Amino acid sequence: MSGLDRINGINAQLEILDDQIEQATSEASMLGHIDDDAQRDAAVSDGYEDRAAAKMTHSDVTRMTNQIQGLERDRAKLVRKRDRIIRKLASQ
Repeated sequence: MSGLDRINGINAQLEILDDQIEQATSEASMLGHIDDDAQRDAAVSDGYEDRAAAKMTHSDVTRMTNQIQGLERDRAKLVRKRDRIIRKLASQ
C-alpha cells in the first residue's frame, strides 16, 4: 500500500471519527440539560427517586464525556500518524 493510499485511508477514518465526535457532543449536551434538571429536582424535593435519577443522569454525562475524550484521543493519534506519513513522503 502506497503512502498516499494510507493517507486517504486515515482521512476516511478521521471523517468517521469527526461524525462520531459531533454526535456524541450533541448527545452530551442533551444529557447535560437533563442532568441539570435532575440535579435541581433532587435538591428541591429531597426524595429518594429524585436523588437516584440525579445520580444516574450524572453518570450518563460522565460516561459520554469519557467517550468523547476517547474519540478525541483516537483522532489525535490518527492525525499524528498521518502527519508522520506526510513528512516521510515529503522527505523522499
